[in-house]
Amino acid sequence: MSSGESVRTLDRAVALIHVDGDVQLLSELAALFLQDYPRLIGQIRTSIRERDCEVLERAAHTLKGRLAFFGITKFQQQCFELERMGREKDPGGALQLLVEIEPALEAMLPEFETLVHEQSG
Repeated sequence: MSSGESVRTLDRAVALIHVDGDVQLLSELAALFLQDYPRLIGQIRTSIRERDCEVLERAAHTLKGRLAFFGITKFQQQCFELERMGREKDPGGALQLLVEIEPALEAMLPEFETLVHEQSG
């Protein structure tokens, strides 16, 4: 992602629809995302390095679903591509895709932290 490109942020309205407007539940789910995110990215990174397509497919699918829940559609599509690479046993290009999206995903983590702290503060 180039520095001039805007980061796609989470869509709070979409996420609230998924929890029927329950802000406390949304906060808890954001906290779970923050806990799970490093593990999922680590699994994706390791599976690419080890060419473990089954783990790549599963971890990318899980991350894709979590991002969709929060309305983050751009990265949802890119995770779909990683998932497809795993399913088709063709991880070529997966590392480049991860290198492109990981910094932008990392930049969004404070938005999840904000959702968590809105309810705990």
